[in-house]
Amino acid sequence: MILASFWESGGTYLTVLTPLVAVPLTVLTFYLRGVREQQARWQCVGERRFEAVEQSVAQLRQAIADVVRDYTTKEEWLRECMHARRRIEQLTESAVRMETVMDVGRRGEGRSNDEGGG
Repeated sequence: MILASFWESGGTYLTVLTPLVAVPLTVLTFYLRGVREQQARWQCVGERRFEAVEQSVAQLRQAIADVVRDYTTKEEWLRECMHARRRIEQLTESAVRMETVMDVGRRGEGRSNDEGGG
């Protein structure tokens, strides 16, 4: 009899307490889900902003490098000119050597043809 009255009163308490517990838990669950989704959205937005900042920094570095290149000192400019001049002279010497070798080869072919044909 005591057990039966316990189950009756326990069932009554559960019937009354279930909505009082279930509704706040449901609300809390939806609230936490919304917070999680909002954080995920903010994280995506933050990542996109960081990527945009990284791209801007890369562009800024390139622009600074271009400015530094445009405003070199006179000594650096002279050094680069001398290096370019030296490379042009080396190319000229190589071209002259190649022409000389080709001329010698042609003359050698002409003599061997003249000697062999005569």
